[in-house]
Amino acid sequence: MNGGFVYTSHVAGREQGLTLLEHLTRRFVKRTPEEWDAAIAAGLVCVNGTVATTARRVTAGDRVTYHRPPWAEPDAPLDLPVVFEDPHVLVVHKPAGLQVLPAGPFLAHTVFHLVRASAPDRAEAAPIHRLGRGTSGLLLLGKTFVARAALSRQFRARTPTKTYLALVAGARLPDSCVAEQPIGDVQHGPIRIHVARAGGKPARTRVRVLRRGAHTTLVAAQPITGRPDQIRIHLAALGAPIVGDPLFGPGGVAISDVTPGTGGYHLHAAGLKFDHPVSGVRVRLRAPAPWRHSG
Repeated sequence: MNGGFVYTSHVAGREQGLTLLEHLTRRFVKRTPEEWDAAIAAGLVCVNGTVATTARRVTAGDRVTYHRPPWAEPDAPLDLPVVFEDPHVLVVHKPAGLQVLPAGPFLAHTVFHLVRASAPDRAEAAPIHRLGRGTSGLLLLGKTFVARAALSRQFRARTPTKTYLALVAGARLPDSCVAEQPIGDVQHGPIRIHVARAGGKPARTRVRVLRRGAHTTLVAAQPITGRPDQIRIHLAALGAPIVGDPLFGPGGVAISDVTPGTGGYHLHAAGLKFDHPVSGVRVRLRAPAPWRHSG
């Protein structure tokens, strides 16, 4: 059991006059109205610090808090080997199956919580970029406000380089190519996910074949833009979906009703280059993939 969590939302102007139940069900769509009704009836939801009822009308600016009781989280690998660390920067080797930020059923079993709880000088550390739960490899965190701000500026300017290894189905990819299918969000059951689709945002990934086998191909992929699930989507759109990926198929669209974090797909953040946020020295890091290409 973890220690529970307090979720906070603030009522927007367009929500003025809604009931508390309406505000919660519109803002947090992963919970049903019946679930929110039960939480409010149990006294777990407050408005401006006072326990409220479902019929309470909310006003713009109201602070709504939901005190989620402790719960048992799903199992996840919790080992986080340190690849690089100094007073400003931390780079860890994230295992596949570990979520980066708290969401859904995961709170304590996340990189965010594990790092902050591991040492006093990591108490304010936060990731600069993200890796999918099923993706392994190098993850960069800033330990101070100054470091996070400087590293975030670099990522907005696209000066860091991230190199991923992926094991994909088939052997028909050209030796090198650039995927440029636009990526946008679509409804996927109760949530929205990103897929390759016309009218989406521009996206670009460089792809290079490293080794071909009879049924699979090992590739290196470098995302130039940073769209959600970009490499998984672009490789699938090229007709070479990642081995083990249950969500994205040919065309870069969803082929099942699983959630985005599901699956033991073969995608690994193997290389990372960035300028140190204080010294300015170029940092170059590599991490071997936990799997091998067997042909």
